[in-house]
Amino acid sequence: MASPMHYPVPNNESERLDALHRLRILGTQPTPEFDSVVDMAALIFDAPIALVSFVDRDRQWFKAKLGLNESHTCRDAAFCNYTIIADDVLEVQDTQKDERFSCNPFVTGDPNVRYYVGFPITVDDGMNVGSLCVIDTKPRKATESQLIQLAKLRDILVGLTRAHTTALEAKTSERNARQRGKLLSQVERMSKIGAWSLDTERLVTQWSPQVFAIHEFGGTEPPSLEGAISFYPEYERERLTQNVSACIQHGTPYEIECDLVTARGNKRRVRSIAEIEYADDGTKFLIGVVKDITDQYEKDQRLWRSANIDSLTGIANRHSFHSMFEKCISAHADENDYLALLMIDLDNFKDINDDFGHLAGDAVLVAVAQRIVDTIPDDAFCARLGGDEFAVLLKISGNSEAAAELATILVGAINVSIKHEDHEICVGASIGVAAHDAISATEDDLFLKSDLALYHVKQNGRGRAKAYDPSITHALEAKRRSVMLVMSAIADERLEPHYQPILDLQTRELRGVEALARIRNLDGSISGPADFVHALNEPQCANEIDKVMLVLALRDMGRWKRIGFDIDFVSVNASSSCLKSGAYFEQVLKGLAENDLSPNNLKIEVIESVFLGTENADISGILERLSAEGVRIALDDFGTGFASLSHLRDYPVNCIKIDKSFVMGLGQKDSNTAIVHALIALGRSMNVDVIAEGIETQGQLDFVTALGSHFGQGYLFSKPMNADDLDQFLEDHRASQKASATF
Repeated sequence: MASPMHYPVPNNESERLDALHRLRILGTQPTPEFDSVVDMAALIFDAPIALVSFVDRDRQWFKAKLGLNESHTCRDAAFCNYTIIADDVLEVQDTQKDERFSCNPFVTGDPNVRYYVGFPITVDDGMNVGSLCVIDTKPRKATESQLIQLAKLRDILVGLTRAHTTALEAKTSERNARQRGKLLSQVERMSKIGAWSLDTERLVTQWSPQVFAIHEFGGTEPPSLEGAISFYPEYERERLTQNVSACIQHGTPYEIECDLVTARGNKRRVRSIAEIEYADDGTKFLIGVVKDITDQYEKDQRLWRSANIDSLTGIANRHSFHSMFEKCISAHADENDYLALLMIDLDNFKDINDDFGHLAGDAVLVAVAQRIVDTIPDDAFCARLGGDEFAVLLKISGNSEAAAELATILVGAINVSIKHEDHEICVGASIGVAAHDAISATEDDLFLKSDLALYHVKQNGRGRAKAYDPSITHALEAKRRSVMLVMSAIADERLEPHYQPILDLQTRELRGVEALARIRNLDGSISGPADFVHALNEPQCANEIDKVMLVLALRDMGRWKRIGFDIDFVSVNASSSCLKSGAYFEQVLKGLAENDLSPNNLKIEVIESVFLGTENADISGILERLSAEGVRIALDDFGTGFASLSHLRDYPVNCIKIDKSFVMGLGQKDSNTAIVHALIALGRSMNVDVIAEGIETQGQLDFVTALGSHFGQGYLFSKPMNADDLDQFLEDHRASQKASATF
């Protein structure tokens, strides 16, 4: 059963609905005339909402509306139910105090109506078919002048409604009263709408005053048809002419938006609407209106640019790029087409901002964007995705390798220094490439693969392009497993130090031990660095390993000291990520204090790469502070890195460790012997300790001893062992030393 109606129904409801339906106005398109009336009504009342509403059987439908998105509402809650049963104006000064409306959903909810005033639209001998109403969100009372003007607008609406049924445009009709004509003229001026007509036989035009105003055309006589079309730029004329011809020849109405250049040379945006009309004598006219929509058009363009264009570089933004991706994927493609994505990331862009300032960084981004635009094909699409990240999307035919070739060209185009003010700024880029056949390509797949390829480039040298291949995924999966192995071991306290003795080569006395990271697996087996090498290259993971190893090594060193083992130092490795963490200095001092150790009981081993890059000053500062406290600093793998001599000169290094690759070649290659001899001589001349790593044979031991190395370590003395086994080793070594002293 239908729910009862909660609104008043006119006594002549059946006749009223018949009259409404005869108008054939329900569901028609908006027209400038009706829109102008609601604009004027809202302006008169300075109110946010104005409506031209026609009340149907179950709904009220809006022919014109301002301030409301809906095209219709259900009739149950319509205020106009009360307007159409009124003889004159209905004014509700405060809806919350009117029992008819206080519980209305449009009062208690959006749009929160607090004030309503409306005049009925009356046709066909007193049939009220709708209303012209104004709505506000605050209580108020209309002035007499406002009611008079609204009544006049209602009169115009009545005329427009009748004109609709006879296809006569109210603005061209002379049947309206003088007062109505004046109001229409005001509406025309305020709405920037002008009316025009064209005699299709004589090609004579008629313009209303507002058409002259829109064209900024002086005089009182309108131009010819050819002259009127000349106001439109060349690129608009063909489209406009085709619409005019189709309307004249076939009676096809048109609505078109065009650019227009006024007589004074000002560019405008206009909307033109036209249709065929016949005079009483049978003359065929093309009649229409033209509206100046420049302000709204420019506002829409600004909004569009804001949503789709990167404000800094002027190229597309991330939103626009994703939209283009969807279009390319949904577009028709054949089996030879490939869709390719190039992900571009600037190298060390943060350093540019830090060194030269953000204005310089912005200048670099603008220049890079232009270089990309200048390099890619015309049918490619590029965007700035955010920060220093750019992307290029292109469709290629026949050969997916063309994308990688373009990426290589782009790297060369981008990697050229940029002049900014008095600075020459070096710019570099890394590019990851992914291509897939256009028929089955997906956005997620291409983004993932190009990201993986880019990540691979970033981890392996930067400054080049790399196309995705499955081996990249395999490498990243191996890295993921390596990191999971380490993090799980740390969480379960299965990461432990294994110690390799370091001996004085002159006395054969044990002087120190190096703590090497090992993982005790759940089955009791031991995993060495080869099993988690990828984790050692992951900054966060390496930092966690270093922190745990520092704590455990200092704990064991403190215990050995307490039980009387004669060990001078324990060595721990420190990665660049650990040294840059900001808390390393305090962690070292805290660990020494907790285990009653002197700073010279700790040796921190670093590799030469920690001194490379823009952050080396921070690392140098940490090492300087540690060295000042008495902690020893060792340069590991000496001779395999870069600029070793400058590192010995510039950083607080008091020990070098000759890489085992040189030691293992002693006696086999003359070059190895020469290198080891030179490195040992260099260390001794600079008064730093020298440790030869990787000693596995007596011959190697004899060589490095003869060449003057202070210390040595390697399998010849002992493999790395856990703390318990080292206890026994130290005990045996102490006993051996006592026995030797006896003889």
